[in-house]
Amino acid sequence: MCGWMGGVAFAHLTMGGNDIAQGRFLNEDLFFMTARSHLPPPRPPMVSGLGEARQSRIDPSILQDETGTWVAQLAVPQAQHSWSDDRAFLVDVGTGSRASAKPSPDGGWVAYQSGPVRLWDAVEDVILTWQEAGRPHQSEFGLTATPDEQWVWLGDPSGPRWYLPA
Repeated sequence: MCGWMGGVAFAHLTMGGNDIAQGRFLNEDLFFMTARSHLPPPRPPMVSGLGEARQSRIDPSILQDETGTWVAQLAVPQAQHSWSDDRAFLVDVGTGSRASAKPSPDGGWVAYQSGPVRLWDAVEDVILTWQEAGRPHQSEFGLTATPDEQWVWLGDPSGPRWYLPA
């Protein structure tokens, strides 16, 4: 699994009954060259401070961590991200949604969001779930795929889950 935010993990799936494949992500960090058809669309310029502002519940530097980036893209699989100086940017070209975060003069971080998909809200939720679980490696996550849908779960198949485009 390689998202447009750059997080990569490989899962070993076993085919079960009812056309369901399921398994865990591997402990090894493997990388591969992305096929052209899987590359993200051209990204518009990243602009800070667009949309509604509020205090961020997370430190956006987590998006510079390899596992943190992988976890974040579970919530926003169509998003791309960038980091410049002390600012984080997210953009979903398909919906036009944007988010950015920068240091707040009062301490912490201020997040801005615009568009129909609340990118920063979704990233915060998944990052907080991951942190509450002790910040596990990707190998503590699993993947289930059916003919109609696919999702990543944390811990075991009944744990928290995030649906991916099928």
